[in-house]
Amino acid sequence: SGGQKQYSEPLEFQINSADRFSDLASWMVEHVRSDLSLDALAKRVCLSPRHFARRFKQVFGGTPAAFVENLRLDEARRRLTQRTQTIENVATSVGFKSDDAFRRAFLRRFGVKPSTYRDRFDARAISQRQCHNSECYPSRS
Repeated sequence: SGGQKQYSEPLEFQINSADRFSDLASWMVEHVRSDLSLDALAKRVCLSPRHFARRFKQVFGGTPAAFVENLRLDEARRRLTQRTQTIENVATSVGFKSDDAFRRAFLRRFGVKPSTYRDRFDARAISQRQCHNSECYPSRS
């Protein structure tokens, strides 16, 4: 079986590469505030930045920068609903370099400013609590 070896090595590399990227994704979620630049991520998985960007796009379907921004925005949105931090603190806690960059990215992704999102979420939570406390249920016609 001389031909088998030439197929197993690339397959093994693909499997190891995919494992590397799945580990990387979970690491990124846990380290959202860290340096998640292209160079830093490529170094983490021992690839050149160019090769890393190509492989990342194959595995995740988008660029590393877009993935990182979406990851940070999703976490920021979650933190905004908790009301334990100012909007500025939320921005820095998820790795944005400035409040302005955070606000622009949030508006671009969700179509509202972070402050508006937080206010809308609070309004919904308050109306749900009031309805629950006064035991209002959908009417049966």
